[in-house]
Amino acid sequence: MYRTAIIAAGYTVEPLVDVEGTFFPLHVVFPAVATPEWEPFRAWYPDTFSGSDMLYTRVTCYLIRGHRRTILVDCGVGPGPASLFGNARGRLLKELADRGVTPDSIDIVVLTHLHPDHIGWAAHENRPVFPRARYVVSRADLETFHQDEVRTAMQSIVPGYLDECLTPLEEAGVLDTVVDTTELAPSLTVVPSPGHTPGMLRVELDDGTTRLWLVADVFTHPAQAARTEWCSAFDMIPELAIATRKAIVERATVEGIQILASHFPPVPGRLHQDGASIRWEPVSH
Repeated sequence: MYRTAIIAAGYTVEPLVDVEGTFFPLHVVFPAVATPEWEPFRAWYPDTFSGSDMLYTRVTCYLIRGHRRTILVDCGVGPGPASLFGNARGRLLKELADRGVTPDSIDIVVLTHLHPDHIGWAAHENRPVFPRARYVVSRADLETFHQDEVRTAMQSIVPGYLDECLTPLEEAGVLDTVVDTTELAPSLTVVPSPGHTPGMLRVELDDGTTRLWLVADVFTHPAQAARTEWCSAFDMIPELAIATRKAIVERATVEGIQILASHFPPVPGRLHQDGASIRWEPVSH
């Protein structure tokens, strides 16, 4: 269990790694990136690679506590076995229990987007897993993932996951949709960050003194801070994904914003200029 705890804007933020391991070849996740182009980044981010041609992947959710709220950001791959992740079984509920958090103590669940590794624990056995929570999702993602062609594509990757993880939330009436930047709690907002999916959200913690952004899958790998033009195979609108990455890199580098991402090592980092490149560097707490 990762024990990193970040204090930001009056909240404690803790990473909850649902699954991790060697699941995906580099050329599958980044089909347009030649293998030699990864070499400069192996020394920078050694714990994100496995062997010569594999990624080491973490699927991280985030627990945010403070201001009398308990908020969960994303829901991992679920109870599994998750075929996309080597038939792994997610450990999110155990991670919560190890921190003394029960499912009925969660007030808000933010679903940053509706890919299968972000909503796996949202519902189980036809009911919401977090029975008291309101679930927040972007309207654009909800509409997109109801389109027949998108549902068919998702079905080919993880059969049935939308019916298992999303439909029970709709039937229970616990989904709240957002369109624009929306404050969910004091100093905590969700902000549209489209491209990876049409309506992906990031979570910003900002009290004017400390600033931390949970950027979901704006970046699949920290190398994309330097190579914003690299798109993963899962970026649904590549041109928009690139534009969003560039905008976040520019702001975060200039303004010193701490960054957490769903598939980075589960520690906060800042973006720094490194010669002609940009590097994501973990922050010591």
